[in-house]
Amino acid sequence: MQSTIDKTNPLPLYVQVADWLESMIKGERYQIDTKLPSEGELAQKFQLNRNTIRQAISLLVQKGFVEKQKGVGTFVKRKTSLLPIHKLSRMVSFVDDFNLNNVELEDRIILKKKIMAGEGLAKKLNLKPKDYVVQIERVRIADKTPLILERQFYSFRDFGDLLEMEIKGSMYQILIKHFAADLNHSIQTLRAINPVKEIARVLEVSTNTPCLFLESLAYNSQNICIEVLQSFYRGDRYLFRVETGQYKIEGKFS
Repeated sequence: MQSTIDKTNPLPLYVQVADWLESMIKGERYQIDTKLPSEGELAQKFQLNRNTIRQAISLLVQKGFVEKQKGVGTFVKRKTSLLPIHKLSRMVSFVDDFNLNNVELEDRIILKKKIMAGEGLAKKLNLKPKDYVVQIERVRIADKTPLILERQFYSFRDFGDLLEMEIKGSMYQILIKHFAADLNHSIQTLRAINPVKEIARVLEVSTNTPCLFLESLAYNSQNICIEVLQSFYRGDRYLFRVETGQYKIEGKFS
């Protein structure tokens, strides 16, 4: 066992330990719902200090392989990494980021209300500042782990019935099925942030955990924006993928 850790390897020791434990989980040496060896046992096995082992365990927690139970120990949660991939090349919903065969998805609604648009939303949704919009906030959860905080805005005139409906699963499917919405294309803007305290609390992370803020404006075929979606993704648990076209030289080099 000790030979699996190479102290001359530039790869950090905690990553090597995490990789070893991950291979043991995938190889079913440690079964789902079974308890991992304690930090002390692993430290002795690899001749490393407990802080290094603790870092390795934390990395496995981030990936979704294990979960800590306070005062009890660390237990295997799943055999595959809970690392969803959000594709930016087309319009997709949260449910499209997962293989639904082995992930339990759920939503937690934080609020649904009618608010005045104001200058910013009015400009994006082609409304007047004093027009009303529907605001919906929900947390997207996978295997009991909060991954995204979403804030969604819609014209109250066109989508006011959302306030009376159960909001669950793909909002795009709800918009199409119940409102015959014409979802033609979207413009998405992505940037890195540190979450403020309220967002960190909802996502169950520290304010030092990197997050990704994605604003998506969904348009119909008349190029009118019908949805403003502001999403806060946990940067430690999410991947983003962009498919690009062939490289072409636009001009001549001097």
